[in-house]
Amino acid sequence: MKAAFLTSYGKPGSLQYGALPEPDLRKDHLLVRVKAVSVNPVDWKIRQGVLRLLLGSRFPMIIGSDFAGVVKEVAPGIHEFKPGDKVYGVIPAFSNKSGALAEIAHVRQKDARAMPEWLSFEEAASLPIAALTATNGLRRCGVKTGSKLLVNGATGGVGHFAVQAAKAKGAHVTATCSAGNAELARELGADEVYGYSGENTIPAGTQFDAILDAWGMMERKKIPQLLVPGGSYASPLLIPWTKIQALIARIRYGRKFTSSNMRKRPEDYDELEALIRQKNLKPVIEHTFPLEKAAEAFDKAEFGKPRGKVIILV
Repeated sequence: MKAAFLTSYGKPGSLQYGALPEPDLRKDHLLVRVKAVSVNPVDWKIRQGVLRLLLGSRFPMIIGSDFAGVVKEVAPGIHEFKPGDKVYGVIPAFSNKSGALAEIAHVRQKDARAMPEWLSFEEAASLPIAALTATNGLRRCGVKTGSKLLVNGATGGVGHFAVQAAKAKGAHVTATCSAGNAELARELGADEVYGYSGENTIPAGTQFDAILDAWGMMERKKIPQLLVPGGSYASPLLIPWTKIQALIARIRYGRKFTSSNMRKRPEDYDELEALIRQKNLKPVIEHTFPLEKAAEAFDKAEFGKPRGKVIILV
């Protein structure tokens, strides 16, 4: 089969395209003919070698998390899926021997979800990590009708889903993004749009009930100033050592710092699919690449500041 795989950790050029043996079917797994894969920060961090202590250095290594495709074969005892079913989901980087960037992917049964007929493969592949991270971030921040929410990085992978999902909840959404993406942020539903620097920045004294830092790069010292007492801040990039900062923020400022990492329970997928079915959420996909140009897709996702999601077609 054709696949995109690492021959070493490093720069985008370390991601190669070529032929590898098809995976063998294992217990409690599906073999899926992959149609589309989306690129997420976890994928390029794996390529960089950030997670090498967890993943080891056995090459060639097929990477890729979010996928959509068609079931080729199911292990004995699996009745939820059958060959020919359309499925999507996310292959956890730490629990599978290979990822989604291949013609055939090995997927645990519990990591696959039946794909609604009204979703395209590209749309389905764009959803799991980014959209479920966004909805969990809103959940962790307690966003509801009337909440004043700031989404930092509002037109990226996580951010563009967060703006739409928050508006569906009835929140008042303020977005920050680059000047060139301001119109897109408004189209997504943002009530106010500000830039990261220059004159069009958030006015001094403005405060929010919650901040979803989809970009993950806000200055920690500014966060308490932007939150009302008792307000919440969430970021998908919150790392373990910042738990100390979170405790300090809670004690000193009365604010909550938390992580918005993906949650993928069946009810979370139900919520996500309902948002799409009701036309309250739509993936933004402006860049697609064939599998043989996966390295270019990673370069675009990591360095090109894409709007919405970058998709690789298999």
